Amino acid sequence: RGLSPFPGAWTTLGGKRLKLLRSRVATGQGAPGTVLTGFTIACATGAVEITQAQIEGRGAQDAAAFLRGTPLSPGTILGE
Repeated sequence: RGLSPFPGAWTTLGGKRLKLLRSRVATGQGAPGTVLTGFTIACATGAVEITQAQIEGRGAQDAAAFLRGTPLSPGTILGE
């Protein structure tokens, strides 16, 4: 499992694979995959806050460190 890319949640951002390693339930509404604020992403029902992620070519980072290196603007759509 340590070397397998699956199971796990992932999407794409800027053409790179983004692994979503840890998350928690959050409040919010919007089109699924849309960044609401910070690292809170809209889902079909409700939202999820990503607390740890890993973009292709980098190590795993907590949300604050990830957002310092890869700012996400509200309205950005993940997976496109």
